[in-house]
Amino acid sequence: MRTATIISSALVAATSLAQTPADIWPQTKNNLGVSFGDIIITPGVWINPNDTLYPTVFPGRSTSSYPGTYMLMMVDYDVADSAFATLDQYSSLVPGRLVNTTTRLHWWGGNYTLQDGKFVNSSNALASYHPAKPATSRVHDFTVFLFDQPNEYVPPQDVLDGLLEEHDPRHNFTLAPIVEAVGGPLAATYFWSSTPGVPDNSSATYSYAWGDTE
Repeated sequence: MRTATIISSALVAATSLAQTPADIWPQTKNNLGVSFGDIIITPGVWINPNDTLYPTVFPGRSTSSYPGTYMLMMVDYDVADSAFATLDQYSSLVPGRLVNTTTRLHWWGGNYTLQDGKFVNSSNALASYHPAKPATSRVHDFTVFLFDQPNEYVPPQDVLDGLLEEHDPRHNFTLAPIVEAVGGPLAATYFWSSTPGVPDNSSATYSYAWGDTE
């Protein structure tokens, strides 16, 4: 019994270090502070989508010094691929957190600096913030990332031209080119969200009954 307790405690401790869900990419162990009004995010907390109108972002527990310029991004990892993909498109989908899911970009802002304890900027977002809006009771994982923004980094021209202000290009979104250009996330946190009382009529097979289309 004591051995089992020790093992269980070690697993809990290891899990608590992660600031991103185990089944997504990219990963980081550095905490990012995010709040919606009076609700301060702890990794894995459930939030009503009505309470996700716009986040305040600040240094998390693991780091307090951010002297440079940064990008903030939020990605939904539990979008049902059947919501927008045809059978011939499945092989090209970016994998989501669960079986038969992909991703959707909800936010990409740049030119953030740390001022008075919060990340602020004065430029337009590359992809304006979209609140969490799950269409059913199946829970989605929304992960907020902080990336470095080196002086030489320039986003793709179609993004600068407003591509991500359209709806469809946000689906099936990959962070791979960003990680390749600027490195992995400096910090992150995540929350779950779903619409209470709205049934999930998806016919897809999931590891467990969570998530939906947006």
